[in-house]
Amino acid sequence: MSAVINRAKQRYIKAIKWEAVIIFFSFFAVIAVQSELNFSFLAGAISSFLPHCVFVYWIFFKSAKVQQKMTAFYWGEGMKWLITIVLIILSFILLPALKVLFFFAGYFVALLLNIVLPVVLERHTT
Repeated sequence: MSAVINRAKQRYIKAIKWEAVIIFFSFFAVIAVQSELNFSFLAGAISSFLPHCVFVYWIFFKSAKVQQKMTAFYWGEGMKWLITIVLIILSFILLPALKVLFFFAGYFVALLLNIVLPVVLERHTT
């Protein structure tokens, strides 16, 4: 494996760990502000975070031996979208007290972290 891919792999693993910590601290902050236990924020964050983890796993660990990297990338993106759609649908069906505003706040916080954390970690490690 090339050094560049190996560094990117390590950076994304570190970013996923940081993102999990930030999501859970944000969840507890939302509970403190909202003053009732509601899993809407956490469900939204997981609906964005879990598919991203599957995508990173697929790209860096599962498809490392695949000759056509772009095909593996498209498969990973397809799985990411499918898992995201399924998780959003399940959240709306299984959480009767779902607060849509908190759900999408959690979703967009995790989505923003998916984008920003690897870039921030790259700048601080180089």
